Amino acid sequence: MRKILWIKVGWSQYYRGEPVDGNFGWLIEHRKERSKKTGHEAFNFMPGPDGRYYVYVPPQSGTSAPHHATDNEGWTVVCLAKNPKHPGVHIVGWYENATLMGEWLDPPKDRKKKSTGDERPGYDWSYCIESGSAWFIPPEQRTMPFSHVSVRQGKYSFLAGPDLKSRNAKSEANKREVLKILDRQMAKLKPIAVHNPDAESLPDPSLNETDPLRGFGTPEQRKAVEEASEKKVIAHFKKQGYDCINMTKIVCGYDFKFTKGRKELHVEVKGTSGAVQRFYLTRNEFKNGLEINPRWRLAIVTDALTKKATVSVLKPHEVRRRFELEPLSYEGRLIPKVTN
Repeated sequence: MRKILWIKVGWSQYYRGEPVDGNFGWLIEHRKERSKKTGHEAFNFMPGPDGRYYVYVPPQSGTSAPHHATDNEGWTVVCLAKNPKHPGVHIVGWYENATLMGEWLDPPKDRKKKSTGDERPGYDWSYCIESGSAWFIPPEQRTMPFSHVSVRQGKYSFLAGPDLKSRNAKSEANKREVLKILDRQMAKLKPIAVHNPDAESLPDPSLNETDPLRGFGTPEQRKAVEEASEKKVIAHFKKQGYDCINMTKIVCGYDFKFTKGRKELHVEVKGTSGAVQRFYLTRNEFKNGLEINPRWRLAIVTDALTKKATVSVLKPHEVRRRFELEPLSYEGRLIPKVTN
């Protein structure tokens, strides 16, 4: 028999100890306390010393954790979270063959904060679900938010399993609707999900701020994507009758100047080997291109290394409307002192 439930947690990029955001009571109450702002679910996709995942779920009705009266083993648990900046919830991952502990327990010893310091970031926290198999959706792949009244109202809900049929016809209909949504999205997400994520398989650009692209392909692969993207963008504009001037060796905020008669466009090229649009801008590209140059365009190439590569050309206001732009790091410089 199939056994599946969804759980709802706060929003985090990687669930490896970084801050968690959300509208749950505990997170709101401790939001201003730096030592507690992380949230218990911060470690939901960070394996313990035994390679297993120890999952926190906010209590429902104030005190209860997911628990089944007759069978607590072998569940598929779908983890949902809401990006606080946008409507709808996203599947951020799921667990297979999970065990519902029915109560909150202490995590493995090396995951708790110690008075002498800790190799892992964190604090005293707890879990109520355990699993040896996890599928994680990286933040850039969370592109399919959905909404449903029964998901908005709870912290978790059983969708299929033994002895779960309700006398409430509306409740049963809601469960079938949500299960259909989850099945459809999980089928689409599984090919791009990270199975059993850890520090090696799940790179975080904030962990190496000098090179935010480290971990997203080898330098050789990134160079191949870059070159293929540039060729496709040049071909895209030449097909429309533009002449091309290469500006990549000049610090000007863009890669190519395309001209057609009196019309002139300054195009910055970004490419990805996948189907999801994602890019990094340098300070020069941002300040001298996107911010101030009305002729500036962003050309994004997806599936750059395949025959189905697609070129999208965006104006500055379209970039701002479609993407969240956030700095990954800051540089600290000494302020010069004036001497007499």
